[in-house]
Amino acid sequence: MGVIGLGRGSLSLISQIGSSLGGNMFSQCLVPSNTNPSITSHMSFGHGSEVLGNDVVSTPLVFNDASNGAYDTQYFVTLLGISVEDINLPFKNGSSLDHIVKGNMMIDSGTPTILLPEEFYHRLMEKVRDKVSLEPIADSISLGYQLCYRTQTNFSGPTLTAHFEGADVVLTPTQIFIPVEDDVFCFAFSSTFSNEYGIFGNYAQTNYLIGFDLDKQMVSFKPTDCTKLKQQEQQHTSSAPVSLKVPRSNPKGFFFFLALATMLFLH
Repeated sequence: MGVIGLGRGSLSLISQIGSSLGGNMFSQCLVPSNTNPSITSHMSFGHGSEVLGNDVVSTPLVFNDASNGAYDTQYFVTLLGISVEDINLPFKNGSSLDHIVKGNMMIDSGTPTILLPEEFYHRLMEKVRDKVSLEPIADSISLGYQLCYRTQTNFSGPTLTAHFEGADVVLTPTQIFIPVEDDVFCFAFSSTFSNEYGIFGNYAQTNYLIGFDLDKQMVSFKPTDCTKLKQQEQQHTSSAPVSLKVPRSNPKGFFFFLALATMLFLH
């Protein structure tokens, strides 16, 4: 097992091999965490990895000016707000879109959850809680999350929509609630100490074919059942699909990534 770098920097794998594969681009399709281990996620590089179709939405990649160049290799996009079914919550309460910092969300497949500024997170969690008919587990924090439910039937929660600049990405309960134990589901969001920035983690990215085009500086999303994505559908003469596995969530891993995010946004 190893690690490959897929950032926007000159030393990343995609930057080094892109010219020989027909373009600096790649796509990924991550399977949900509770998928049979024999079914893997998929990646594709270069020409042929473009995400196409009528149901594709795209948002521009931007550089995060506040980082002073420290995180120029990361994938930053702009999140305008999140809707809980028909209730739209802006990224910053009471602020116009003009006051939202460009590049306020990092798309990161190495972070499990979605991390949001504390005030935004609590507004969102309150609306989600209102939409779930079950009583939350009283000691949810012991599971590594602040909002968890126990049910022996299929968990039913609200649908969220992440409103990126130019792209609405719909998140189903499977993408926003993590099965952490038998019959226990936890809200896969948490807060950071930053007032301006967040991270779009890998649980929300599951069952989306996501394309990163460094030439056009765009990220594209297409709803896809990644468990049924056949490898030959992504293969192309200049593509090189590989398999990867999404890390499963656990409280220790969650707090590690939370600490990492805290260090990232304290500047």
